[in-house]
Amino acid sequence: MLDEFGKKLIEETRDRTIRLVDKKICGKMKDADSQLLFNKLQQLNDPEAEQIIKDIVPMITDLCIHNMLCMIDDSEDLTVLYDGEDISEASDGLAGELYTEDGWIARYSSQRLK
Repeated sequence: MLDEFGKKLIEETRDRTIRLVDKKICGKMKDADSQLLFNKLQQLNDPEAEQIIKDIVPMITDLCIHNMLCMIDDSEDLTVLYDGEDISEASDGLAGELYTEDGWIARYSSQRLK
């Protein structure tokens, strides 16, 4: 159950977020905010700046997921059930499930890894 939750979390949040931000950076999203970001990046006219942004996106995404999992673990009045089971009870630390070569990111992510 815990690995099923991790797979869904990584695919539906980490990978989806990185793909969407990449589309915004490359000008493939047509909404006004995305086009504004794309135009600002084009004005920089600096491939190194674009690469720095691409490098930061997974770091920020992973940190956000990490902090959300810590919040779930640390909260006394919040329970997250997956398939009827408390995910916090199934792990000795949800945020730790993300990392290492056997962690959720390494096993389930199809987007930029470190």
